[in-house]
Amino acid sequence: MASRKEEAAGAAWEGADLDRPIRGEDPDSESLAEARRWLLVYRHLVKLEQELFDMLARMIPAMPKEAQHEAEETNLPVLASQVERFRHRLDYWVNRERELALKQPRDPSSLPRPPGPPNRRSRP
Repeated sequence: MASRKEEAAGAAWEGADLDRPIRGEDPDSESLAEARRWLLVYRHLVKLEQELFDMLARMIPAMPKEAQHEAEETNLPVLASQVERFRHRLDYWVNRERELALKQPRDPSSLPRPPGPPNRRSRP
């Protein structure tokens, strides 16, 4: 059984892996709907982690010096690492969604129609 320290170290190591997918995420999926789903997931995660980072950064100046030091040395780097990781994954899914969208057959009704023959009026 892993100690709390070992669990925390493992979580920090996993959090630093930019390419580590979230449980259930399949980076090789050929589904456009799945790509769009993961875009949404990572947009939410980037927003969450960025807001946590910004909130902590605003709070630090009001803390006692020892707390400031600890927060700056431990908490901010972890949050910054998560923001970076989630942005990296978001970028992946932005590109994947674009790639899959290009592979999708286009709906013929959405394609521009070629011009028809000129409209000729009959002369009286």
